[in-house]
Amino acid sequence: MFRKPVREINGEYQAEEKSLPAIQDMVRETCINAGMSRRDVSSVILAIEEGVTNIIRHAYLYERGMVRIRIVIFKKRVVFSLIDNGRSFQPDSDGRLDLNKLVESGRKGGLGFYMINKIMDSVEYLSTPGFNEMRMTKLVSHQPEKARLFMGRMFTIRVKFSLYTFLIMLIIIAGAYLFIDSRTNKNFHQHLHDKVASLSKTIADQAGGYILNRRSDVEFDELVSSYLRANPELVMVILTDPADIILADSRDIRNLYQEYRAPGDVNMTEFGVPQIYETEEGKFLHITNPITSGDRIDGMVHISYTDRRLDEQINVERRKIIVLTLIGLAFGIGGIYLLSNYFVSPIVRIVERVRKFSSGDIETEIPLEGVEEYFEISKALNEMINRLRRDRKNIIERERVAKEIEVAGQIQKTLLPEKLPDIPGLSLDAFYRAASRIGGDLYDVFRIDDNNYCLLVADVAGKGIPASLIMSVLRTVIRILAKGKKSSHDILTSVNNYIKDDIPPGIFITIFLAVYDVKSRKLNFVSAGHNPLIYLSKDAGEVMLLNPPGVPLGLPLSGEMEFSDKLEEHSIKLVAGDKLFVYSDGITEAMDRSSEKYGLERLIGIFNDQIQNGKLYDPKEISQLVLSDIDRHCGFATQTDDITFITICSKESKKEGQSSIETRQIS
Repeated sequence: MFRKPVREINGEYQAEEKSLPAIQDMVRETCINAGMSRRDVSSVILAIEEGVTNIIRHAYLYERGMVRIRIVIFKKRVVFSLIDNGRSFQPDSDGRLDLNKLVESGRKGGLGFYMINKIMDSVEYLSTPGFNEMRMTKLVSHQPEKARLFMGRMFTIRVKFSLYTFLIMLIIIAGAYLFIDSRTNKNFHQHLHDKVASLSKTIADQAGGYILNRRSDVEFDELVSSYLRANPELVMVILTDPADIILADSRDIRNLYQEYRAPGDVNMTEFGVPQIYETEEGKFLHITNPITSGDRIDGMVHISYTDRRLDEQINVERRKIIVLTLIGLAFGIGGIYLLSNYFVSPIVRIVERVRKFSSGDIETEIPLEGVEEYFEISKALNEMINRLRRDRKNIIERERVAKEIEVAGQIQKTLLPEKLPDIPGLSLDAFYRAASRIGGDLYDVFRIDDNNYCLLVADVAGKGIPASLIMSVLRTVIRILAKGKKSSHDILTSVNNYIKDDIPPGIFITIFLAVYDVKSRKLNFVSAGHNPLIYLSKDAGEVMLLNPPGVPLGLPLSGEMEFSDKLEEHSIKLVAGDKLFVYSDGITEAMDRSSEKYGLERLIGIFNDQIQNGKLYDPKEISQLVLSDIDRHCGFATQTDDITFITICSKESKKEGQSSIETRQIS
């Protein structure tokens, strides 16, 4: 018989691994709605993920494409289809996939298909040119825990509290009732036995007097009849002589002077002890007592009685007690339910507030009410929510600041030269790596006029936003004030005079600034408290540290000394093969995990041992060599300061002379 599907779901996704979470969510929701167990849901998700991964890595290995997922839900099974238009996964001539052969061949993806085949109840792979479909079927098994989960959610905490309290009370009351009923029933029956035993003794005493006085048969009969009428629990009373001849019988007067036969298995030699016997009419009890005169036995009293009347009375009272108990329990459970509002209502409100919190509401607070424990819980939750609210605002603020810092870092990078200018006679390379998102170092190379170029590396004390702002202002001021000037001393003096009153207290700037004259090939430079210039002269064949006197920008000077008086300008004439390295202290102070600094000696050693002897003339190669050595030293240690440098290599020019160093004091 044709069975219609209950539901069909279709989805189309990019054949990329980033689509897997969305596919997993779709399959998970569908399987849960179809009634699968949690274990089956997890297994199916794993199989679908493996199938989609194989499509991504095989069908669309050399191209991009889409994967379509079709899920058809029937009453007792779910059919999953993975459809793609990529390469086929090794089809046979009939377009079907031999999974066993695929696994045995050890081909990549084969084990994945083998796992899918084990998870699913049936797997088919159909392939035609430009169309591939993997069809997988999973049977839906009965899930009893779903019903239990549903039933568990039907009852609120108030109902559960009332129900559990009622059950506990019922157990206690039932236990107490059974115990009291058992004791009472036993006591009542013992009282009956004692009463009958006392009656038998009383009758025996009266009968002894009758025998001594030789009373008539009528008087004996009246004696037993009167006791029988006065005590409804008695069934018969019989008096016998020592030879067991009946003297009086409450059952029938015609039994007089006949031999008495004890009923059932009653032993007439046991006196005063109730004995049980049964007849067609039911169960009875029998007690025998002697009729004595002194030490002589003149006869016997035989009494049969029943406890049925007592049992009926007990049952009537028992039913009354049960009815009253049930009425009391009904009122009790009602009272418990009403009383539970006092204890449970605060919990319900706390739960509702937590649900609101989980949905994103962090503004509403829980009312502080209820007993002390609930009051403290509500207070603690309110404090937690308030902290989370503050933390959320702080997080939002930090994210905003982080975004602004990120934008500032991007803007800062745009202030660095996008491309170094082509300076005749020089080959340049520059590098900048901030310790944080934004830094306080600066390098710049720009053209002053057709014949002069300015090169500089600066380091603002500290890092972060204040340093980056000062660095941005410094770059702009230098570019503006450098126009028309050929002396590095004049440029830096003008810059200091311009910004010295605007630098905040506690912040200073070290800077190495040089002006290169293309025609004369002279480089005049100043150092405002910056690291020494590393100069590797081709003629001298050794590394020299050039560090003209100077103080950082922004430092207050004592007395009548001016910034320009502390600043001294040096100059060198470059020849082909000379190499210069201008850097910030982020290199020499770079530390490894044991806090050991990289140091100036190690940096000089690279120029002496590797750059000079290795005959390196490309500034990019020199820069890479220095960076690699710094990274080897630092390892995985966190960078603590900005690293900035400019590598300069002098190359051939039309006129060549010897390198020389000049010192000029500007007054």
